[in-house]
Amino acid sequence: MGFAILWVMLFHLPVPTDISLLDFIKSIGYGGVDIFLFLSGFGLYFSMSRKNFKLAKYYKSRFFRIVPEFWLVLGIVFLTQMDFSVKSLSLLICRASTLGYWIGHQDEMWFISCILLLYAIFPIYFRLFKKYGTKASLSFIGAGLSLILIYALVCIYCYNKKNFGGFIILTYARLPIFFIGAFFGHWAKDGCNIILNKKRKILGLAIALASLLALTFFMHFLPSSLQSCSLAYLPYITITPVLCAVLAKLFENWKVIDKIFTIVGLMSLELYLCHVCIYKLFFVFLDYLDKDSSNILIMLISFFAAYALYLVNKKYLTKKTNIRIRP
Repeated sequence: MGFAILWVMLFHLPVPTDISLLDFIKSIGYGGVDIFLFLSGFGLYFSMSRKNFKLAKYYKSRFFRIVPEFWLVLGIVFLTQMDFSVKSLSLLICRASTLGYWIGHQDEMWFISCILLLYAIFPIYFRLFKKYGTKASLSFIGAGLSLILIYALVCIYCYNKKNFGGFIILTYARLPIFFIGAFFGHWAKDGCNIILNKKRKILGLAIALASLLALTFFMHFLPSSLQSCSLAYLPYITITPVLCAVLAKLFENWKVIDKIFTIVGLMSLELYLCHVCIYKLFFVFLDYLDKDSSNILIMLISFFAAYALYLVNKKYLTKKTNIRIRP
């Protein structure tokens, strides 16, 4: 979670760093979202597999972990804009309810709409998986892949590569990795006998590397087609599980780094909410600041704001709902 949110924040920085390797990593930083969703599916499977699991408590905990902070940040942004017109108020209601995202409004906080929907439907998937096993999981993953490919083909052949899906494609494109994460959760939780021998490790790394090379090739030669047709997200279906495994191994061996990323991961939601708003506001000041100053300030202000939001949530929300803040 900590690595994922830092990667997303790097991706959002408005100006390049002029360090070629870092700028390449920055350009593919949207992959941090895939890590979030992979780990969310993984964790939800564990959560719903508990013997004392209660559906009402599940929905309550997800609601109070996300929505109050989301509403608070939306309210602050709305007040700072000082626009109290009917149009602005209706847009605020659409965003706060997350309905605006699903009816075509562009929303920088689209991830909240996405994750709330996935949290809402996951119990249905879990029951189907318990009843039908792998067939249910493959059906959900296949449906997600089909949506991506159908959308891409329609864009390419019918609409001259124009992205008619808007921000909604950002959710459709991530459906497979979310349910793949849940499937990996099943493997881990239910003690499936999977031996990762040397050949399988090499094969996994080779597939992930090939996907990364394909992504790099298309980003260099066909960047507009890749983004507008949703195909930019497909390589992460194979990259994400391998990357998560590599990071887990790295953090096992480097305890200091593990502690740092754990702290960042605990505030991942707060960092996302604050950073999305702050980096947008900084576009106004780009003409007055050099690029290094703007990038550093965006990151620093995002961390200070996220920490303040984290403390507010911990002090005033969790005491009343008995919900622990988790990554």
